[in-house]
Amino acid sequence: MNPLILENHIGKVLSSFSNQIKKIDNKNNEIYIHLKDVSDTQIICNNVYENLNTKLATIICTDEQKNGNGFVIRYVFEKLDADIFIFIITSLGKSNCFPSIVSHVPAAASYEREIKDMFGLVPVGNPDLRPLVLHEHWPNDMFPLRKEFDLMTKAIRQEQEYAFLRVEGDGICEIPVGPVHAGIIEPGHFRFSVLGENIINLETRLFYTHKGIEKLAESMKLDEALLLSERISGDESVANSTAYCQAIEKISQISIPNNAKKIRTIFGELERAYNHIGTLGGISTDAGFAFGAARLNILKERLMQLNESLSGSRLLFGVNRIGGVKCGISESKKKLIRERIDEVLSDFDKIIGMLKSKSSFMDRLKDTGIIQKKIAHDLGIVGIAARCIGIDVDTRYDHPYANYVVHNHRTPQQVMQSQIEMEKRSGDVLARFEVRINEVHDSFKIIRESLDLADDSLFTDVPVEITPYGSALGYAESHRGQTLHWIMMGEKNSIFRYKIRTASFCNWKIMEHAVLNDIVPDFPLVNKSLDLSYSGNDL
Repeated sequence: MNPLILENHIGKVLSSFSNQIKKIDNKNNEIYIHLKDVSDTQIICNNVYENLNTKLATIICTDEQKNGNGFVIRYVFEKLDADIFIFIITSLGKSNCFPSIVSHVPAAASYEREIKDMFGLVPVGNPDLRPLVLHEHWPNDMFPLRKEFDLMTKAIRQEQEYAFLRVEGDGICEIPVGPVHAGIIEPGHFRFSVLGENIINLETRLFYTHKGIEKLAESMKLDEALLLSERISGDESVANSTAYCQAIEKISQISIPNNAKKIRTIFGELERAYNHIGTLGGISTDAGFAFGAARLNILKERLMQLNESLSGSRLLFGVNRIGGVKCGISESKKKLIRERIDEVLSDFDKIIGMLKSKSSFMDRLKDTGIIQKKIAHDLGIVGIAARCIGIDVDTRYDHPYANYVVHNHRTPQQVMQSQIEMEKRSGDVLARFEVRINEVHDSFKIIRESLDLADDSLFTDVPVEITPYGSALGYAESHRGQTLHWIMMGEKNSIFRYKIRTASFCNWKIMEHAVLNDIVPDFPLVNKSLDLSYSGNDL
């Protein structure tokens, strides 16, 4: 939809609130609604959420006191029927409080708690004001994302206790799991309340791997921050660096060459494929079928070896650069890609056929870890966690980037067939298993179609000086779901604010609902079927 047409549409919908709105403007595929007063935030956000067919994508807070704007909060809503993001922008002035929107937009809860931790701004009306990012040892009066906070500050450790939700009743027990786990996974704490073996409540406590990535970026040059973006979560390096580069490219108003678009697409799909296959192997492990897991992990290894042959990195570090890509794909590499994905796909189909023939394996997945569609919608769930319950969201097609605009054309019959398939999905581990299988096939198909590379440049030069305080939203679809990177430029090509929201930040809350009424031994299986990142969540 044309942004000007949509801007007029938004103006009509919000016409009854003209006294509360300072102005409406747009740039790229972003609409900006500037509010006159922070007190009007709730009513405007509620109206956009309920009447414009949107979902909450993220909430961004910036410390703009230096520019005389005070603290500024941007509520970003994603249109579900158009390639548009709507920003509702409000300044807090000298206030340290802002109205919570969580009563009408439940997905806002974690974002508001994050803002309280990192900026010291209180969301009035949010029923849960416990710390989220900063743990109990962190001082209550120290806020890392305020500009006055020095990155090298050493906090004086404090001893406090986190207030977990207590479930009481006859026969109810608590089982604390983590944060240290067996194996080589990252830390996270899970507090189960159980009756016998049945889970009646789960509370997650994360952010043990918080690294201060958003604060670190404020002291970096653009190319240094690109390296940082690749390391937000190692298995999402292409998706995160693509979103980062896209944000800078939108601010700079540059278009990357067609070859670069295709190469970003190829590497993005390779990343999705090797991770999906690895997750399917993990599901097989947690369902107790080690043979299937071993076979799938061999295929994952073959793809990671292909990654290294193409880019020099098994995890695809160093593929992207601002303005395009660093890695070209020669004719010999094209041949290698085609041969490898043909080999992997042939073996993959045989292994999946074997797994599906095992009734005990399929029974283990069916009706386990069910996600309810209404809860998923309210919490703003993305990626496979949403698609497994029939919520058709995919950033590659909802907001086409790289070369995905070419793959975004479906016939009416294909659209209808897709809708029928979506309605059949039940939201359990089996549904997520099936979706991943389909997406592996889709990834290989897209890779093949993107290999028709022309004799074209790999990148476009970036302007020497980028206008200070310009901002833009970059996005990509990782194997976990939508990742968003919003950047506001500072002076001398520095980063003023870098806001990251990965799919894992959206989706960890659904874990607490997916395991309800399952038994404790089901938890590892449900957890793996969602395949969320600790590091990507914790930043």
